[in-house]
Amino acid sequence: MLAPQLLLKTLEGLRKDDFETFKWYLTMEVLEGCSPIPVCHLEEASRTNTVKRMTENYGEDSAVKITIEILKKLGNNNAAEELKKKYAASPAAPVAPPAAPVAPPAAPATISAQSGSVIIAPTITGSTAGTWNVNVTR
Repeated sequence: MLAPQLLLKTLEGLRKDDFETFKWYLTMEVLEGCSPIPVCHLEEASRTNTVKRMTENYGEDSAVKITIEILKKLGNNNAAEELKKKYAASPAAPVAPPAAPVAPPAAPATISAQSGSVIIAPTITGSTAGTWNVNVTR
């Protein structure tokens, strides 16, 4: 089951009061680095809209982690553990199709300048993965 479906199923298991408290926690920084969702986005939000806001703001992994933390704050440890187990057991995201063949790397380039000159390095586009060596000598 995908993260948004797991989150929705979890929120559907909450009583109305607990769901309102859950949304209240979302307006605070529950996990460090995860910005709160503005109150106006959650005031009248249904469970489905709440899941949508969470995944948009935090991404799926962080939305699950935040949900687990809030469930613990609500004293609903069973639901927190169940969500944690189901999410850990869920299959990984679909694998992307293989990319087009990559051209062989270009020959190393050497750029030099006279004393007091400025070198404007080339802009690198495409993948920036791999090893980069930059040597500056005086």
